[in-house]
Amino acid sequence: MKRLLLFIPLFFALLACNFTVRAGLDLTPTTPNAQATVTPEPSRELNATVTGKLSYPSEFLPPMRVVAFSLTDKKAYFIDTAKGQGQFSLNLPAGIYYLVSYPFEGTAGNTGQADSYMLGGGPFAGGYTQMVPCGLTAGCDDHTLLPITVAEGQTVPADPGDWYAPEGTFPPMPDP
Repeated sequence: MKRLLLFIPLFFALLACNFTVRAGLDLTPTTPNAQATVTPEPSRELNATVTGKLSYPSEFLPPMRVVAFSLTDKKAYFIDTAKGQGQFSLNLPAGIYYLVSYPFEGTAGNTGQADSYMLGGGPFAGGYTQMVPCGLTAGCDDHTLLPITVAEGQTVPADPGDWYAPEGTFPPMPDP
């Protein structure tokens, strides 16, 4: 209690000196009518979009996590879809990306731990690869991910439909 009483005079002394307390405990004297300059921290706005159709080598579309792996800032951006949802739209910063979709069931109950994306006994994913524009037909066997370049304000279509790549071809699904 005595320590608290010691801070009260300090508080009033700061008020009398016309100090302003700001975030980060910056005690800077202020001057009336002074021009304040605010310089926001640079940020990458989510102002580009990748859209596409979803597929799955089955009679149904499971819930999926569609992930854009940035080659620009090395981050992963994703959107989760619902069972049977055939399309997605993912907002992200302008840049260059690889696109991969994973069967995904969300979180496991109240634990907050991600459910496995391993359906069918192993990591399984569909990517936007050389096979997609080739038509996924016989003779198309290049599972190399295609870079997607998205400029500010632009929407680019890309379908992560190559589900036939050997295990380990695509990056593992990132943890949220």
